[in-house]
Amino acid sequence: MSITVDTPQAPPVPGVDRPTLLEAARAMEPMLLAAEEVIENERRVPQEITDAMYENGIYRAFLPYELGGIEAHPLEWLDAVEEISRVNGSVGWLCMLHSGQTFVEEGVMHDLLEQDKWITASNVGRAAGKAVRVPGGYRISGRWPFSSGSPEATWLSGRSVLYDEHDEPVTHPHDGLPWFIVAMFPASEVTLYDTWDGHGLRGSGSGDFEVKDLFVPSEMVNEAGIWERKYDRALFRYWFNVMAHGAHALGLAKGAIEEFVNLVHVSAKRGSYRQARLGKEAMHQYALGKADTMVRAARAHLWDLVGQAYENAEKQWPIDYELRVLLHGAVINAVHTSRAAVDLIFQQAGAPAVFRGRRIERIHRDMFTAANHALMAESSYDRIGQYIMSKDSPTGPEIEIREIGYVPGPHPQHDRKKAEGAQDRA
Repeated sequence: MSITVDTPQAPPVPGVDRPTLLEAARAMEPMLLAAEEVIENERRVPQEITDAMYENGIYRAFLPYELGGIEAHPLEWLDAVEEISRVNGSVGWLCMLHSGQTFVEEGVMHDLLEQDKWITASNVGRAAGKAVRVPGGYRISGRWPFSSGSPEATWLSGRSVLYDEHDEPVTHPHDGLPWFIVAMFPASEVTLYDTWDGHGLRGSGSGDFEVKDLFVPSEMVNEAGIWERKYDRALFRYWFNVMAHGAHALGLAKGAIEEFVNLVHVSAKRGSYRQARLGKEAMHQYALGKADTMVRAARAHLWDLVGQAYENAEKQWPIDYELRVLLHGAVINAVHTSRAAVDLIFQQAGAPAVFRGRRIERIHRDMFTAANHALMAESSYDRIGQYIMSKDSPTGPEIEIREIGYVPGPHPQHDRKKAEGAQDRA
């Protein structure tokens, strides 16, 4: 069952004429290329890049209009994420995390935005915190891992289990499972741990953060346990930001294809048989043609479904269940098709691709790291298969409120428990 809504889309901000986010992304290329060594070797994104991405709107794409955000169409935003990722995988990854989403009420947000930018980092997949209700809010302690973008974030969020005054977990009346909340913490109250020295995405700052017995006022806590829909318009009625996993991977694959073509056109040094033959072997041409076709097809499929989902979200919440299932398949397909394409290119590039610091080597590491994200596990294709066989779906919109993530399944409570176990083991 879906709820039909008549809420109109927010109109564009009067008098504001802006470049598209794709144009803004293309303009970032010289700055990103100049910072490559810092991002890779110092494992951080320079502050001037963060400032520029916030200013040009890419880091405000999901911030509502009334808060000074762009509130972009998801396809416009995915174009930009793909383009940034083509140039640098770490910064492209951060586009997904720093998109400007918020569950905080409008009045509170205005006060916060007068003080600083709204740049968030989070781990809401793992309930690594303990929260206790107190007058006016909660006292929370916890340490959350894999919090990409935490070094530059102004606010960080983590998911916690709610405990009562007897130090017992509170169960949620909806399903009898532990009651989870999501809280926002100011960066000034958070301790960061530099635990991220990953194989790829080295500049993503995906370390741990911790709070100890921190008081968090109620207005900065979401008791639904996920990103609640405070701004009831199409962009906020589905997890469109998660689709950036696909755009990020496709951007990396485009970068690998581009770099292979560049390598082919490098003049061979005397005696370099491989360079002299690079691009001239039938297998090289086959690999390039196959990789390019794979990427284009995966992109067309994902972009088409995202467009359908946004049209559906303009009319109702939640969006049609079948669309949610198909979108999950499309984004996984985009990620793992891109991984296969990047690996195909990497193999044919040979020795020039294996030296640290070469662009194609970095793309290969970034791609395989991104594809290992828990949400992008190929094993979750099983839920799509289950749905196709049974066409079984939840019967009410309240299911959407209590889902752990955006990943749908025909048996939500079973999937929720399974997802919790997988995240705790990650």
